[in-house]
Amino acid sequence: MNRFDLFREVFEQSHVPQIIITLDLKKSKGNKAFYDFIGYTREEWNAMTIRDISHPEDYIINAQLMNELFRGERDYYQLEKRYFHKSGAIIYGTLNVSLITDPVSNEKYMFAQVIDTTEKIIMNQSLIENEKKYRLLAEHSSDMILLHDVNGVYQYISPSFEAILGYDRYKLIGVSSPYDFMHPEDKPRINALHQQLMDGIKTSNLFSYRIKKADGSYIWIETNIKGVFDIKTGELTEIISVSRDIQQRVETFELLNKSERLAIVGRMAAAVAHEIRNPLTPIKGFISLLSDKREYNPYFIEIILDEIKRIENIITEFLALAKPSIRKMIVLEVDQLIMKVVNLIQTEALMQNIELKVRIGEIPRIIGDENSLKQVLLNVLRNAMESLEENGTVHISSKIEDRYVCIIIQDNGCGISKERLSKIGEPFYSTKEKGTGLGLMTSINIIEEHFGKIEIESEEDIGTTVKILLPIDKASKAFSRKRP
Repeated sequence: MNRFDLFREVFEQSHVPQIIITLDLKKSKGNKAFYDFIGYTREEWNAMTIRDISHPEDYIINAQLMNELFRGERDYYQLEKRYFHKSGAIIYGTLNVSLITDPVSNEKYMFAQVIDTTEKIIMNQSLIENEKKYRLLAEHSSDMILLHDVNGVYQYISPSFEAILGYDRYKLIGVSSPYDFMHPEDKPRINALHQQLMDGIKTSNLFSYRIKKADGSYIWIETNIKGVFDIKTGELTEIISVSRDIQQRVETFELLNKSERLAIVGRMAAAVAHEIRNPLTPIKGFISLLSDKREYNPYFIEIILDEIKRIENIITEFLALAKPSIRKMIVLEVDQLIMKVVNLIQTEALMQNIELKVRIGEIPRIIGDENSLKQVLLNVLRNAMESLEENGTVHISSKIEDRYVCIIIQDNGCGISKERLSKIGEPFYSTKEKGTGLGLMTSINIIEEHFGKIEIESEEDIGTTVKILLPIDKASKAFSRKRP
Protein backbone atom coordinates (compact mmCIF):
# COMPACT_ATOMS: atom_id res chain seq x y z
CA MET A 1 0.00 0.00 0.00
CA ASN A 2 1.48 3.36 -1.08
CA ARG A 3 1.38 6.55 0.91
CA PHE A 4 -1.67 7.91 -0.97
CA ASP A 5 -3.71 4.75 -0.28
CA LEU A 6 -2.71 4.90 3.37
CA PHE A 7 -3.85 8.53 3.78
CA ARG A 8 -7.14 7.78 2.00
CA GLU A 9 -7.77 4.80 4.28
CA VAL A 10 -7.13 6.93 7.40
CA PHE A 11 -9.45 9.62 6.00
CA GLU A 12 -12.29 7.16 5.33
CA GLN A 13 -12.02 5.21 8.55
CA SER A 14 -11.83 8.21 10.88
CA HIS A 15 -14.71 8.58 13.34
CA VAL A 16 -14.34 12.37 13.13
CA PRO A 17 -16.41 13.99 10.35
CA GLN A 18 -13.91 15.26 7.75
CA ILE A 19 -14.30 16.94 4.35
CA ILE A 20 -11.95 18.20 1.61
CA ILE A 21 -13.27 21.25 -0.28
CA THR A 22 -12.06 23.09 -3.38
CA LEU A 23 -11.25 26.75 -2.86
CA ASP A 24 -14.25 27.80 -4.98
CA LEU A 25 -16.47 25.67 -2.66
CA LYS A 26 -18.13 23.95 -5.64
CA LYS A 27 -16.74 20.48 -5.06
CA SER A 28 -16.11 18.55 -1.90
CA LYS A 29 -15.63 15.05 -0.65
CA GLY A 30 -16.35 13.78 2.84
CA ASN A 31 -15.71 10.62 4.77
CA LYS A 32 -18.37 8.26 6.09
CA ALA A 33 -18.48 10.01 9.47
CA PHE A 34 -19.23 13.32 7.72
CA TYR A 35 -22.17 11.87 5.78
CA ASP A 36 -23.51 10.30 8.97
CA PHE A 37 -23.22 13.69 10.65
CA ILE A 38 -25.28 15.56 8.05
CA GLY A 39 -27.65 12.69 7.22
CA TYR A 40 -27.06 12.62 3.44
CA THR A 41 -25.65 9.74 1.41
CA ARG A 42 -22.45 10.07 -0.63
CA GLU A 43 -24.50 10.07 -3.84
CA GLU A 44 -26.86 12.80 -2.59
CA TRP A 45 -23.92 14.93 -1.52
CA ASN A 46 -22.38 14.85 -5.05
CA ALA A 47 -25.12 17.25 -6.15
CA MET A 48 -24.67 19.58 -3.14
CA THR A 49 -22.19 22.11 -1.77
CA ILE A 50 -21.15 23.04 1.75
CA ARG A 51 -23.26 26.17 1.45
CA ASP A 52 -26.45 24.07 1.16
CA ILE A 53 -26.15 22.83 4.73
CA SER A 54 -24.61 25.93 6.39
CA HIS A 55 -26.65 28.33 8.50
CA PRO A 56 -26.70 31.72 6.63
CA GLU A 57 -25.44 33.71 9.63
CA ASP A 58 -22.54 31.33 10.19
CA TYR A 59 -21.70 31.16 6.47
CA ILE A 60 -20.94 34.91 6.36
CA ILE A 61 -18.48 34.61 9.26
CA ASN A 62 -17.00 31.49 7.68
CA ALA A 63 -16.41 33.36 4.40
CA GLN A 64 -14.49 36.13 6.20
CA LEU A 65 -12.23 33.63 7.95
CA MET A 66 -11.63 31.75 4.67
CA ASN A 67 -10.43 34.96 3.01
CA GLU A 68 -7.97 35.53 5.87
CA LEU A 69 -6.79 31.95 5.40
CA PHE A 70 -6.33 32.40 1.64
CA ARG A 71 -4.39 35.63 2.14
CA GLY A 72 -2.01 33.85 4.50
CA GLU A 73 -3.12 35.92 7.49
CA ARG A 74 -3.75 32.73 9.48
CA ASP A 75 -2.70 29.09 9.20
CA TYR A 76 -6.08 27.69 10.25
CA TYR A 77 -9.27 28.88 11.84
CA GLN A 78 -11.89 27.45 14.22
CA LEU A 79 -15.58 28.26 14.22
CA GLU A 80 -18.65 27.12 16.15
CA LYS A 81 -21.07 26.49 13.34
CA ARG A 82 -24.67 25.43 12.77
CA TYR A 83 -25.65 22.99 10.03
CA PHE A 84 -28.94 21.84 8.57
CA HIS A 85 -29.37 18.10 8.91
CA LYS A 86 -31.26 16.24 6.19
CA SER A 87 -34.15 15.83 8.66
CA GLY A 88 -34.43 19.63 8.92
CA ALA A 89 -33.04 19.78 12.44
CA ILE A 90 -30.22 22.18 13.29
CA ILE A 91 -27.03 20.42 14.39
CA TYR A 92 -23.93 21.97 15.89
CA GLY A 93 -20.23 21.42 15.30
CA THR A 94 -16.85 22.95 16.04
CA LEU A 95 -15.28 23.48 12.59
CA ASN A 96 -11.46 23.34 12.27
CA VAL A 97 -10.21 24.45 8.79
CA SER A 98 -6.70 24.49 7.34
CA LEU A 99 -5.12 24.71 3.82
CA ILE A 100 -3.49 21.63 2.28
CA THR A 101 -1.58 21.22 -1.01
CA ASP A 102 -1.74 18.25 -3.40
CA PRO A 103 1.94 17.19 -3.81
CA VAL A 104 1.27 15.94 -7.35
CA SER A 105 -0.86 18.70 -8.94
CA ASN A 106 0.26 21.41 -6.49
CA GLU A 107 -3.41 22.46 -6.15
CA LYS A 108 -4.65 23.86 -2.84
CA TYR A 109 -7.70 22.57 -0.94
CA MET A 110 -9.40 23.27 2.34
CA PHE A 111 -9.33 20.42 4.82
CA ALA A 112 -12.07 20.63 7.50
CA GLN A 113 -12.79 18.57 10.56
CA VAL A 114 -16.09 18.87 12.44
CA ILE A 115 -16.41 17.99 16.15
CA ASP A 116 -20.08 17.19 16.80
CA THR A 117 -21.22 19.42 19.71
CA THR A 118 -24.98 19.10 19.16
CA GLU A 119 -25.70 17.23 22.40
CA LYS A 120 -23.51 19.57 24.45
CA ILE A 121 -25.02 22.72 22.91
CA ILE A 122 -28.60 21.48 23.37
CA MET A 123 -27.85 20.53 26.98
CA ASN A 124 -26.32 23.93 27.66
CA GLN A 125 -29.29 25.65 26.05
CA SER A 126 -31.62 23.54 28.20
CA LEU A 127 -29.65 24.47 31.30
CA ILE A 128 -29.78 28.14 30.36
CA GLU A 129 -33.52 27.94 29.76
CA ASN A 130 -34.05 26.15 33.06
CA GLU A 131 -31.89 28.71 34.83
CA LYS A 132 -34.01 31.48 33.33
CA LYS A 133 -37.20 29.76 34.48
CA TYR A 134 -35.89 29.14 38.01
CA ARG A 135 -34.59 32.69 38.26
CA LEU A 136 -37.97 33.94 37.05
CA LEU A 137 -39.67 31.91 39.78
CA ALA A 138 -37.22 33.15 42.41
CA GLU A 139 -37.54 36.77 41.32
CA HIS A 140 -41.36 36.66 41.57
CA SER A 141 -41.79 34.36 44.58
CA SER A 142 -43.29 35.75 47.78
CA ASP A 143 -40.85 33.52 49.70
CA MET A 144 -37.30 34.70 50.32
CA ILE A 145 -35.06 32.44 48.22
CA LEU A 146 -31.40 32.68 49.22
CA LEU A 147 -28.10 31.08 48.30
CA HIS A 148 -25.31 31.01 50.92
CA ASP A 149 -21.74 29.79 51.08
CA VAL A 150 -20.89 27.19 53.72
CA ASN A 151 -20.54 29.90 56.40
CA GLY A 152 -23.96 31.34 55.62
CA VAL A 153 -22.79 34.45 53.71
CA TYR A 154 -25.33 35.51 51.09
CA GLN A 155 -24.48 34.68 47.47
CA TYR A 156 -27.93 35.38 46.01
CA ILE A 157 -30.96 37.16 47.51
CA SER A 158 -34.40 37.24 45.88
CA PRO A 159 -36.34 40.55 45.68
CA SER A 160 -38.90 39.41 48.29
CA PHE A 161 -36.14 39.70 50.94
CA GLU A 162 -36.02 43.42 50.30
CA ALA A 163 -39.83 43.71 50.28
CA ILE A 164 -40.26 41.85 53.60
CA LEU A 165 -37.26 43.04 55.61
CA GLY A 166 -36.52 46.38 53.97
CA TYR A 167 -32.75 45.91 53.33
CA ASP A 168 -30.94 46.67 50.07
CA ARG A 169 -30.14 43.12 49.00
CA TYR A 170 -27.24 44.07 46.73
CA LYS A 171 -25.35 45.57 49.67
CA LEU A 172 -25.58 42.28 51.60
CA ILE A 173 -24.38 39.84 48.92
CA GLY A 174 -20.89 38.54 49.72
CA VAL A 175 -20.80 40.49 52.98
CA SER A 176 -23.60 39.58 55.40
CA SER A 177 -25.31 36.40 56.65
CA PRO A 178 -28.57 35.70 58.54
CA TYR A 179 -26.61 35.75 61.82
CA ASP A 180 -26.19 39.53 61.38
CA PHE A 181 -29.98 40.02 61.72
CA MET A 182 -30.98 37.06 63.89
CA HIS A 183 -32.38 37.54 67.40
CA PRO A 184 -29.58 36.84 69.95
CA GLU A 185 -31.70 34.24 71.78
CA ASP A 186 -32.18 32.22 68.59
CA LYS A 187 -28.54 32.22 67.44
CA PRO A 188 -27.25 29.24 69.52
CA ARG A 189 -30.10 26.98 68.35
CA ILE A 190 -29.73 27.90 64.68
CA ASN A 191 -25.94 27.67 64.88
CA ALA A 192 -26.26 24.09 66.18
CA LEU A 193 -28.49 23.16 63.22
CA HIS A 194 -26.06 24.85 60.84
CA GLN A 195 -23.20 22.83 62.33
CA GLN A 196 -25.17 19.60 61.87
CA LEU A 197 -25.59 20.46 58.19
CA MET A 198 -21.86 21.18 57.82
CA ASP A 199 -21.03 17.88 59.53
CA GLY A 200 -23.31 16.04 57.11
CA ILE A 201 -25.65 14.86 59.88
CA LYS A 202 -28.65 16.42 58.15
CA THR A 203 -29.06 17.50 54.54
CA SER A 204 -32.07 19.69 55.24
CA ASN A 205 -33.74 21.44 58.20
CA LEU A 206 -36.99 23.28 58.83
CA PHE A 207 -36.96 25.76 61.70
CA SER A 208 -38.23 29.18 62.73
CA TYR A 209 -36.52 32.14 64.33
CA ARG A 210 -36.80 35.90 64.76
CA ILE A 211 -35.07 38.27 62.38
CA LYS A 212 -34.59 42.03 62.60
CA LYS A 213 -36.13 44.24 59.92
CA ALA A 214 -34.54 47.43 58.63
CA ASP A 215 -36.82 49.45 60.93
CA GLY A 216 -35.43 47.63 64.00
CA SER A 217 -38.47 45.46 64.75
CA TYR A 218 -38.34 41.65 64.85
CA ILE A 219 -40.58 39.25 62.98
CA TRP A 220 -40.81 35.46 62.98
CA ILE A 221 -39.76 33.65 59.82
CA GLU A 222 -39.81 29.95 58.92
CA THR A 223 -36.79 28.67 56.99
CA ASN A 224 -36.09 25.46 55.14
CA ILE A 225 -32.39 24.97 54.37
CA LYS A 226 -30.81 22.32 52.17
CA GLY A 227 -27.14 21.58 51.69
CA VAL A 228 -25.52 21.22 48.27
CA PHE A 229 -22.68 18.70 48.36
CA ASP A 230 -19.84 18.02 45.92
CA ILE A 231 -20.53 14.75 44.10
CA LYS A 232 -16.89 13.61 44.18
CA THR A 233 -15.70 14.76 47.61
CA GLY A 234 -19.01 14.82 49.48
CA GLU A 235 -18.11 18.21 50.97
CA LEU A 236 -20.71 20.91 51.57
CA THR A 237 -20.31 23.58 48.89
CA GLU A 238 -23.41 25.77 49.19
CA ILE A 239 -26.57 26.17 51.23
CA ILE A 240 -29.98 26.95 49.74
CA SER A 241 -32.61 28.46 52.03
CA VAL A 242 -36.26 29.30 51.44
CA SER A 243 -37.80 31.55 54.11
CA ARG A 244 -41.25 32.97 54.62
CA ASP A 245 -42.81 35.53 56.94
CA ILE A 246 -44.89 33.72 59.60
CA GLN A 247 -45.38 36.65 61.96
CA GLN A 248 -49.13 36.76 61.36
CA ARG A 249 -49.37 32.99 61.87
CA VAL A 250 -47.48 33.25 65.19
CA GLU A 251 -49.69 36.11 66.41
CA THR A 252 -52.85 34.23 65.42
CA PHE A 253 -51.60 31.10 67.18
CA GLU A 254 -50.85 33.07 70.36
CA LEU A 255 -54.35 34.60 70.31
CA LEU A 256 -55.91 31.17 69.85
CA ASN A 257 -53.83 29.76 72.70
CA LYS A 258 -54.82 32.64 74.95
CA SER A 259 -58.49 32.20 74.05
CA GLU A 260 -58.26 28.45 74.60
CA ARG A 261 -56.59 28.91 77.99
CA LEU A 262 -59.26 31.39 79.06
CA ALA A 263 -61.99 29.03 77.85
CA ILE A 264 -60.46 26.11 79.81
CA VAL A 265 -60.18 28.23 82.96
CA GLY A 266 -63.82 29.25 82.50
CA ARG A 267 -64.99 25.66 82.07
CA MET A 268 -62.89 24.48 85.02
CA ALA A 269 -64.23 27.27 87.26
CA ALA A 270 -67.81 26.48 86.26
CA ALA A 271 -67.26 22.77 86.83
CA VAL A 272 -65.65 23.30 90.26
CA ALA A 273 -68.49 25.59 91.30
CA HIS A 274 -71.04 23.02 90.12
CA GLU A 275 -69.32 20.10 91.87
CA ILE A 276 -68.99 21.97 95.17
CA ARG A 277 -72.56 23.37 95.01
CA ASN A 278 -73.99 19.83 94.88
CA PRO A 279 -72.82 18.78 98.39
CA LEU A 280 -73.41 22.30 99.75
CA THR A 281 -77.14 21.97 99.06
CA PRO A 282 -77.79 19.10 101.52
CA ILE A 283 -75.36 20.65 104.05
CA LYS A 284 -77.34 23.90 103.97
CA GLY A 285 -80.63 22.05 104.27
CA PHE A 286 -79.67 19.89 107.25
CA ILE A 287 -78.02 22.80 109.07
CA SER A 288 -81.27 24.74 108.60
CA LEU A 289 -83.15 21.83 110.18
CA LEU A 290 -80.74 21.81 113.14
CA SER A 291 -80.98 25.58 113.56
CA ASP A 292 -84.76 25.37 113.90
CA LYS A 293 -84.08 23.73 117.32
CA ARG A 294 -85.88 20.59 116.34
CA GLU A 295 -85.05 17.29 117.89
CA TYR A 296 -81.38 16.38 117.45
CA ASN A 297 -80.80 13.66 114.85
CA PRO A 298 -77.31 12.10 114.55
CA TYR A 299 -78.18 11.03 111.00
CA PHE A 300 -78.17 14.72 109.95
CA ILE A 301 -74.64 15.20 111.28
CA GLU A 302 -73.44 12.08 109.49
CA ILE A 303 -74.80 13.34 106.15
CA ILE A 304 -73.26 16.79 106.69
CA LEU A 305 -69.85 15.27 107.48
CA ASP A 306 -70.03 12.98 104.40
CA GLU A 307 -70.81 15.92 102.15
CA ILE A 308 -68.00 18.02 103.68
CA LYS A 309 -65.64 15.09 103.07
CA ARG A 310 -66.85 15.00 99.48
CA ILE A 311 -65.99 18.71 99.08
CA GLU A 312 -62.54 18.06 100.56
CA ASN A 313 -61.97 15.25 98.05
CA ILE A 314 -62.96 17.49 95.13
CA ILE A 315 -60.60 20.25 96.29
CA THR A 316 -57.76 17.75 96.91
CA GLU A 317 -58.12 16.26 93.44
CA PHE A 318 -58.27 19.70 91.88
CA LEU A 319 -55.14 20.87 93.73
CA ALA A 320 -53.29 17.68 92.75
CA LEU A 321 -54.09 18.45 89.14
CA ALA A 322 -53.23 22.15 89.35
CA LYS A 323 -50.05 21.80 91.42
CA PRO A 324 -48.07 18.63 90.59
CA SER A 325 -45.99 17.30 93.47
CA ILE A 326 -42.24 16.76 93.25
CA ARG A 327 -41.47 13.27 91.99
CA LYS A 328 -38.78 11.15 93.64
CA MET A 329 -37.53 8.95 90.81
CA ILE A 330 -36.01 5.66 91.97
CA VAL A 331 -35.50 2.14 90.61
CA LEU A 332 -38.71 0.14 91.23
CA GLU A 333 -39.62 -3.54 91.18
CA VAL A 334 -42.87 -3.57 89.19
CA ASP A 335 -44.12 -6.84 90.71
CA GLN A 336 -43.57 -5.56 94.26
CA LEU A 337 -45.28 -2.27 93.40
CA ILE A 338 -48.32 -4.13 92.03
CA MET A 339 -48.53 -6.47 95.04
CA LYS A 340 -48.33 -3.55 97.51
CA VAL A 341 -51.32 -1.91 95.83
CA VAL A 342 -53.23 -5.21 95.59
CA ASN A 343 -52.68 -5.84 99.32
CA LEU A 344 -53.96 -2.32 100.10
CA ILE A 345 -57.17 -2.80 98.17
CA GLN A 346 -57.71 -6.53 98.87
CA THR A 347 -59.92 -5.90 101.90
CA GLU A 348 -62.25 -3.61 99.92
CA ALA A 349 -62.47 -6.26 97.21
CA LEU A 350 -63.39 -9.02 99.70
CA MET A 351 -66.11 -6.85 101.26
CA GLN A 352 -67.64 -6.35 97.80
CA ASN A 353 -67.26 -10.05 96.85
CA ILE A 354 -64.80 -9.10 94.07
CA GLU A 355 -61.96 -11.44 93.15
CA LEU A 356 -58.54 -10.00 92.28
CA LYS A 357 -56.48 -12.31 90.07
CA VAL A 358 -52.78 -11.42 89.71
CA ARG A 359 -50.46 -12.84 87.05
CA ILE A 360 -47.09 -11.10 86.68
CA GLY A 361 -44.66 -12.03 83.91
CA GLU A 362 -40.88 -11.63 83.62
CA ILE A 363 -40.31 -7.90 83.41
CA PRO A 364 -37.40 -5.53 84.10
CA ARG A 365 -37.31 -2.91 86.79
CA ILE A 366 -38.40 0.62 85.94
CA ILE A 367 -37.48 4.11 87.11
CA GLY A 368 -40.37 6.04 88.65
CA ASP A 369 -41.95 7.73 91.65
CA GLU A 370 -43.38 5.00 93.90
CA ASN A 371 -46.10 7.07 95.61
CA SER A 372 -47.49 8.60 92.44
CA LEU A 373 -47.50 5.24 90.60
CA LYS A 374 -49.32 3.66 93.59
CA GLN A 375 -51.89 6.44 93.29
CA VAL A 376 -52.39 5.62 89.60
CA LEU A 377 -52.81 1.88 90.25
CA LEU A 378 -55.24 2.52 93.12
CA ASN A 379 -57.32 4.88 90.98
CA VAL A 380 -57.54 2.41 88.10
CA LEU A 381 -58.27 -0.59 90.37
CA ARG A 382 -61.00 1.28 92.27
CA ASN A 383 -62.57 2.35 88.97
CA ALA A 384 -62.52 -1.29 87.84
CA MET A 385 -64.09 -2.51 91.11
CA GLU A 386 -66.79 0.19 91.05
CA SER A 387 -67.86 -0.96 87.59
CA LEU A 388 -68.53 -4.50 88.90
CA GLU A 389 -71.52 -6.08 90.53
CA GLU A 390 -71.05 -8.73 93.19
CA ASN A 391 -68.96 -11.80 92.26
CA GLY A 392 -67.05 -9.80 89.63
CA THR A 393 -63.41 -10.32 88.73
CA VAL A 394 -60.47 -7.99 88.13
CA HIS A 395 -57.40 -9.40 86.38
CA ILE A 396 -54.02 -7.71 87.01
CA SER A 397 -51.13 -8.77 84.78
CA SER A 398 -47.88 -7.45 83.34
CA LYS A 399 -45.72 -7.99 80.26
CA ILE A 400 -43.16 -6.29 78.04
CA GLU A 401 -44.71 -4.50 75.06
CA ASP A 402 -42.27 -2.97 72.56
CA ARG A 403 -40.12 -0.58 74.66
CA TYR A 404 -42.54 -0.46 77.58
CA VAL A 405 -43.41 -2.35 80.73
CA CYS A 406 -47.15 -2.89 80.39
CA ILE A 407 -49.43 -3.24 83.46
CA ILE A 408 -52.86 -4.52 82.43
CA ILE A 409 -55.99 -4.14 84.61
CA GLN A 410 -59.02 -5.89 83.13
CA ASP A 411 -62.55 -6.18 84.55
CA ASN A 412 -65.77 -7.86 83.42
CA GLY A 413 -67.95 -4.98 84.52
CA CYS A 414 -70.58 -2.86 82.77
CA GLY A 415 -68.13 -1.36 80.24
CA ILE A 416 -68.20 2.10 78.66
CA SER A 417 -69.87 3.20 75.42
CA LYS A 418 -67.70 4.48 72.55
CA GLU A 419 -69.19 7.97 72.89
CA ARG A 420 -68.39 8.18 76.61
CA LEU A 421 -65.01 6.49 76.15
CA SER A 422 -63.86 9.32 73.86
CA LYS A 423 -64.40 11.81 76.73
CA ILE A 424 -62.58 9.80 79.40
CA GLY A 425 -59.75 11.84 80.89
CA GLU A 426 -61.47 15.21 80.53
CA PRO A 427 -61.78 17.20 83.75
CA PHE A 428 -65.12 16.77 85.56
CA TYR A 429 -66.30 14.07 83.18
CA SER A 430 -66.94 10.76 84.91
CA THR A 431 -68.94 7.59 84.27
CA LYS A 432 -69.63 7.37 88.02
CA GLU A 433 -72.60 9.06 89.64
CA LYS A 434 -70.52 11.12 92.09
CA GLY A 435 -67.23 11.12 90.20
CA THR A 436 -65.34 14.23 89.13
CA GLY A 437 -63.09 12.70 86.45
CA LEU A 438 -60.10 14.37 88.09
CA GLY A 439 -58.75 11.05 89.40
CA LEU A 440 -58.20 9.58 85.94
CA MET A 441 -56.98 12.91 84.57
CA THR A 442 -54.42 13.09 87.39
CA SER A 443 -53.38 9.49 86.66
CA ILE A 444 -52.85 10.30 82.99
CA ASN A 445 -50.72 13.31 83.93
CA ILE A 446 -48.59 11.19 86.29
CA ILE A 447 -47.95 8.53 83.63
CA GLU A 448 -47.11 11.20 81.03
CA GLU A 449 -44.61 12.70 83.49
CA HIS A 450 -43.01 9.23 83.51
CA PHE A 451 -42.91 9.41 79.66
CA GLY A 452 -45.49 6.66 79.49
CA LYS A 453 -49.11 6.41 78.36
CA ILE A 454 -52.48 5.00 79.38
CA GLU A 455 -54.62 3.12 76.86
CA ILE A 456 -58.27 2.26 77.58
CA GLU A 457 -60.39 -0.23 75.67
CA SER A 458 -63.98 -0.96 76.64
CA GLU A 459 -67.19 -2.54 75.43
CA GLU A 460 -70.59 -2.19 77.04
CA ASP A 461 -71.77 -5.19 79.11
CA ILE A 462 -68.43 -6.97 78.50
CA GLY A 463 -65.82 -4.99 80.45
CA THR A 464 -62.91 -2.59 80.34
CA THR A 465 -59.17 -3.05 79.85
CA VAL A 466 -56.70 -0.38 81.01
CA LYS A 467 -53.06 -0.60 79.91
CA ILE A 468 -50.46 1.42 81.83
CA LEU A 469 -47.28 1.61 79.77
CA LEU A 470 -44.03 2.81 81.34
CA PRO A 471 -40.85 3.10 79.23
CA ILE A 472 -37.84 0.82 79.60
CA ASP A 473 -34.87 3.15 79.21
CA LYS A 474 -31.12 2.54 79.44
CA ALA A 475 -31.04 3.33 83.15
CA SER A 476 -33.77 0.81 84.03
CA LYS A 477 -32.26 -1.86 81.78
CA ALA A 478 -29.09 -1.67 83.85
CA PHE A 479 -31.09 -2.89 86.86
CA SER A 480 -33.23 -5.42 85.00
CA ARG A 481 -33.47 -8.99 86.25
CA LYS A 482 -35.27 -12.23 85.47
CA ARG A 483 -37.29 -14.32 87.83
CA PRO A 484 -36.08 -17.79 88.84
